[in-house]
Amino acid sequence: MIRAYALMLAAILLAALAGCGNKEGDEFIGKWQSTKGRESVEISRNDDGFIIANTTSGGMKGAMASASYRNGVLEVNATGGLESVIYDRQHDMLVLPTMTGMTPFTRVQ
Repeated sequence: MIRAYALMLAAILLAALAGCGNKEGDEFIGKWQSTKGRESVEISRNDDGFIIANTTSGGMKGAMASASYRNGVLEVNATGGLESVIYDRQHDMLVLPTMTGMTPFTRVQ
C-alpha cells in the first residue's frame, strides 16, 4: 500500500515538473535593441501568441503587432503579407523586418 502511494506521488511530481519547462518561442521574449539605429522592441507572450511592441520612443506606447510561433520563427501579419522574425541562437540576436529591410537586434540586459 505504501509502495503504491509512493509510486503515485512520484508520477504526480514528474507530471508537474514536465509542465515547468520552457515553452516554444521563449527565446524571443525580452527587450531588443537594433544594432543599426535607435529602434527597440519588446516581445512578450499573449495567450498562445506573442506581442511585439515598438519601444523606440520609450515605454510601450508605440505600435504593436501580434505574432505566432511557427517552425522556429515568429510570424507577423504585415500589410504586405506574413513577415518572419528570426532568432539567431548562436549570437542571441533577432533579425526583424523593419522599414529599412531585415535588421539585426541584440538583447537588452
